[in-house]
Amino acid sequence: MKMPGNGFHGVWVALVTPWNIERRVPGHREIQKLIDKFVKAEVAGLYILGTTGEGTLLTVPEREEFAEAVLEAAVGKIPVIVHTGHDRTEAACTLSRHAAKIGAAAVAAAPPCRYRFTAEELRAHYLEIAHTVGDLPLFLYDIPATTGNPLGADLLASLHAEAPNVVGAKVSRGDWEAWEGYLHLGDEFTILIGKDEMGLSLLAMGGSGLVSSCANIFPQLYAALYRAATTADYATGREIQNLITKLCRVTRRGHVPTIKRALSLMGLDVGPPVPPLCAIPIEEDTQLSVQVASIEKQAANWIRKGGGS
Repeated sequence: MKMPGNGFHGVWVALVTPWNIERRVPGHREIQKLIDKFVKAEVAGLYILGTTGEGTLLTVPEREEFAEAVLEAAVGKIPVIVHTGHDRTEAACTLSRHAAKIGAAAVAAAPPCRYRFTAEELRAHYLEIAHTVGDLPLFLYDIPATTGNPLGADLLASLHAEAPNVVGAKVSRGDWEAWEGYLHLGDEFTILIGKDEMGLSLLAMGGSGLVSSCANIFPQLYAALYRAATTADYATGREIQNLITKLCRVTRRGHVPTIKRALSLMGLDVGPPVPPLCAIPIEEDTQLSVQVASIEKQAANWIRKGGGS
């Protein structure tokens, strides 16, 4: 696998958003607990306010307030990529400037939703964001299953030609044709994998790192997968990947309410999902608790062995 020179390789946790629903403020204590957990697991960094982070369910001021809370707790401990995507280019620029001001390591932006945009329209949207943050690295967030607007390697290369701070993409896609294009750019760009089930394969083929929602639950397991890939210990990597795939099934492929509830069952009360998302039915708790405990027991072995560590 290739190791990009800009420092964004490794495992990035797609952080859940501890949020006080009644007061509409960040859960500062829980943020600190999560950061301590991830620092101990030696992951590369945090990716906040994306799909797992429920960013689009918060107002612009609320997103800024949450980003400030995370950056304050993370300073000197772990770098943070802030997702600043918004349907309005002006709002995406506002969020991006704010992220740069408070010390984000980079910003990432999913494309606007609702309308189907042309390549030129998307290019104009991203260039405006890139130019508004100066030298701060910008990642495209390619997740057409939720945005309806696929991006792609050609757009990434085109943007970089005009805005060198466009340094890569976080790609949450399962279609191989798109991955062929991105992996072809792996020597020049940071390509972060947003599809847990394809983690080992894509790391082995040149992916730079992982951005994972389920890493909220077992960050050490993902760090072990990354170590196995970087040391070409594919026998261990396959075992870890199989367990991660099982975790994906248990959490309904990164279903935010399920991940939040799993964390609560493990003693990290990150609160309910942000409306209109709803908490999982109470009758599912027992089954989820048993499944998570089973994976935790199996994970302990591979966390110790991951990549020979």
